[in-house]
Amino acid sequence: MRITMSPQDYATAFRLLSETSRHPENIAEAIRQRIVPELPDSPSLLDVGAGPGAVAARLAPSFGAMTLIEPNAEQLGSSAPAGAEIVRDVFERFESSSRYDLVLCSHVLYHVPVAQWGGFIDRLLAFVRPAGYCAIVLGADRGQNYEMHRDFTSTVIDSSVLIEALRGKQLAFDVIGSHNAYTAATFEDMVTLCRFFVLADCVSAEQLDAMTEAEARELDAKIREHAARCRTEDGIYRLSQEDDMIILRQGASRSAAAPSAAS
Repeated sequence: MRITMSPQDYATAFRLLSETSRHPENIAEAIRQRIVPELPDSPSLLDVGAGPGAVAARLAPSFGAMTLIEPNAEQLGSSAPAGAEIVRDVFERFESSSRYDLVLCSHVLYHVPVAQWGGFIDRLLAFVRPAGYCAIVLGADRGQNYEMHRDFTSTVIDSSVLIEALRGKQLAFDVIGSHNAYTAATFEDMVTLCRFFVLADCVSAEQLDAMTEAEARELDAKIREHAARCRTEDGIYRLSQEDDMIILRQGASRSAAAPSAAS
């Protein structure tokens, strides 16, 4: 037995992620409340890893120029606001003389080796104007989805890893927490979503290939147990997730300041 994700499974997982999550609303609301009042009129935005552009679309009324970077051509553009500059490439190859009032990087660092985070953060900040802001969003080290990840791996990539990296760089920052959830109408759809998270974040392809049939069956049963725990009293399956937005201001005092959390 091999645990795999078919193209249809991936389509189901991405549909649940995009259609049932409050991720874009949470990010846009936090930026409007905590960052936009500090920006000049008609500020500029650089969205690194913009996906379909759902966050930028919600922020469009508060911003003037917008640049969206997304390497997956199938994702970017479906929700992007009119007039936004769209860059279909990875951030590491992005070059521009422009500097932005806000650089947003949401749920991207999972795909960057932790050893390279220091240089990646420096590159994000290099595109921020003086007194501008950088906002980085990651899943938090708490909540149901985090506990599921911890059940499959001891090396979860979450906001606590980022906070430690920022303290090591002696960068001042604030933290805003938010609650998110993914819902599914059927048990099998939730199994597919949980399997997506486990295979994407917890178990490598090499580990899967090395598994015996008994180990693969045990892993699959464990995934299904987590999916079953997501059933709510109304019969819907709901996997909750806590997220953290880490806010840095260009030119702020570089001290190992403790973060201030808000939900």
